[in-house]
Amino acid sequence: MKGSLSIVRFLVFTLLMLTVSYAMAGDPVKGRGIYESKCSACHGLNGQPQIAEVPNFSVGEGMMKPDSDIMETIKKGKTVMPGFEGVLTDDQILDVISYVRTLF
Repeated sequence: MKGSLSIVRFLVFTLLMLTVSYAMAGDPVKGRGIYESKCSACHGLNGQPQIAEVPNFSVGEGMMKPDSDIMETIKKGKTVMPGFEGVLTDDQILDVISYVRTLF
């Protein structure tokens, strides 16, 4: 009985984690337009940067982090990149992150 309860708890936990991960996922189709209008001037249409010191998304630079970490960077900005808090909604930022992940 104790072993089967542990299995049920594990399965519930796994299902919960998959649901949370899915809930954070953005829409890459929506993200493409936002990326092209707000990000591509510096990061390039295909993810290859137009400015030195900018991550090369075409090889995944800076993208091997959880969405929540990348979202914070986009909101607050970093080095030469301005912050987009108040400019883009959280859903729009997740859409952009989802799109950028398609570039590599």
